[in-house]
Amino acid sequence: MDETGHVSNNDQKNQANVTKNKQNKGKASDKSQRKKVVRRKSQRAKENLHQCVQNTLPKRKREPLQPTGNISDHYPKKKHAVAKQNEFYSMSNRPCGYCLIINNYNFEDPSLKNRKGTDKDKDNLTRVFGNMFFDVEVRADLRASDMENVIKEFAERDHSQMDAFVCCILSHGEKGSVLGIDGKQVPICELTQPFAECRTLASKPKLFFIQACQGNKVQQGVWMADGQESTTEDETFEEDAYISALHSVPLKADFLIGMATVEQYQSFRHTEDGSIYIQELCKQLEIGCPRKEDMHSILTRVNRAVSSQIIQRSNKQMPEVRYTLTKVLVLPMKKTTS
Repeated sequence: MDETGHVSNNDQKNQANVTKNKQNKGKASDKSQRKKVVRRKSQRAKENLHQCVQNTLPKRKREPLQPTGNISDHYPKKKHAVAKQNEFYSMSNRPCGYCLIINNYNFEDPSLKNRKGTDKDKDNLTRVFGNMFFDVEVRADLRASDMENVIKEFAERDHSQMDAFVCCILSHGEKGSVLGIDGKQVPICELTQPFAECRTLASKPKLFFIQACQGNKVQQGVWMADGQESTTEDETFEEDAYISALHSVPLKADFLIGMATVEQYQSFRHTEDGSIYIQELCKQLEIGCPRKEDMHSILTRVNRAVSSQIIQRSNKQMPEVRYTLTKVLVLPMKKTTS
């Protein structure tokens, strides 16, 4: 303002600029507020959408934490499952295989007693292996040459659609051999060798269960603090014995041979209830196979059960298992209704 009281042009321009700046700041502030409101609305919309999606999805059940040592078991890998499967013999074919039972009862040699009670063993073996999907065939009272012929017959059969072979021999015997009803010896190696050469049984389990003495010695029991006492009469047990000659029992791959007793010793047979070994074998197979137990575990229980008995007040019997199995053997069993 000059001395006359009038406002100069410069002052007027300055005031106009100040007013304009204030207006511009006001507009910018309004614009900023509007942007903030829009952002808040957009954020709330996203949150609402996320909440809706979460409510529509099924809730995932949280799995309990596993120890680090079991992580591979909790989340199995395909390679691990395939490797584990390859550790077991396949038992998927039906029938599973042939089961040959040679049951020698009536002996021609006057020095050998008839084997009373052996039919009980034959009946139980037929039932058990029949329930295990085996095609069971029984051959009775065979001379030594007949035993060799029937073994050759079964070894020459086509086993390509089978998974295993079983042979049960019930007879008198000696170390490394069993006897025909004519009293002649058949070395066990001559019974197993034809199946070792059978191409359709290659890499398949071949099982032999032999109820026969392996010598003429008697195992004596050892007194224990909590020993089991004998409750049977002497005349109810007989031995499947004969004076022994030395023979070996060689094994090829994929064989299992269950012997009623160790070499040089007698095995015992009840004249009504059957032999101790075969009866216990059938019992443990019917217990263990439905549980998918392997044969090694089952036969270990057979050994323990038979060896714990005291026969004729002081005698003992110790079974023996020899095997060259290359995989775990689990035999199938039909589900039976009781």
